[in-house]
Amino acid sequence: MVFSCGIDIEEKERFNKHYFERGRLSDLMYDIFTTKEIENFSIFGKEAFLKGFSFKEAFYKAINNSDFGFKDIEIIFENENQFRISFSKSTRAILDNFKISDVKADFQEKTDFVISKVLLII
Repeated sequence: MVFSCGIDIEEKERFNKHYFERGRLSDLMYDIFTTKEIENFSIFGKEAFLKGFSFKEAFYKAINNSDFGFKDIEIIFENENQFRISFSKSTRAILDNFKISDVKADFQEKTDFVISKVLLII
């Protein structure tokens, strides 16, 4: 049964404005992503950062809890279509409290934007 859902759409051009700052990753990227994510996304390029951000936004909308922070969930790409999700202890506690047993995520990539959908399953 679906507990809740979240969806996010991010424009590639708008997001890319925030990706680099003077030839390096912007401080914003370090605020949003874990070191492990940054290392992983660097292998897959800008699109991985875009997908990762969109996923975190969709998850945030689905979880609807002010105790959740962007680094409390981690998405690691194994290839362009496969990824794994891991949670901090505090996020795992929130999920357990609501009896959420699974998190389903999906991406749709278009020419100008990426859409992320997250379902929290009980």
